[in-house]
Amino acid sequence: MLNRILALFLISSTAYADDGKFTLLAEEQPAPFEGVLFDPIATANIMTEKSNWQLQCDIEVEYNLDIANTEFDLERKNFNIRYEALDQEYKLIVEQKDVEIVKLQETIKKQSPPNKWAWFGVGSASGVIATVIIAKQFIE
Repeated sequence: MLNRILALFLISSTAYADDGKFTLLAEEQPAPFEGVLFDPIATANIMTEKSNWQLQCDIEVEYNLDIANTEFDLERKNFNIRYEALDQEYKLIVEQKDVEIVKLQETIKKQSPPNKWAWFGVGSASGVIATVIIAKQFIE
């Protein structure tokens, strides 16, 4: 493909550089300038060759651009699908964690004693009694 593009470029550049000269001569008639003499069919082929190459180049460029555009669209759609799947997974995990937090909070409320002050008093009194007993043991 690169060879085609280079060949197209070389042929196009010479075609754009100079349109050249040609003349129609009858048999046995001398040419008014030095050069190559073509018959009408060869001249027509040479003159149309430039437009043929240009059309082929335009078609190939359009084809390659369409391929690149299609690949890009496919990649973008794949990324969007992956993003949406990860977003749904994230929302599901957050929802599950919220439910878990609520259940754990309810479990903690059920397990905590309703009479906190009584337990605080019993704990403080047993701590004071244990301290007095230990102190007496060291004093004696």
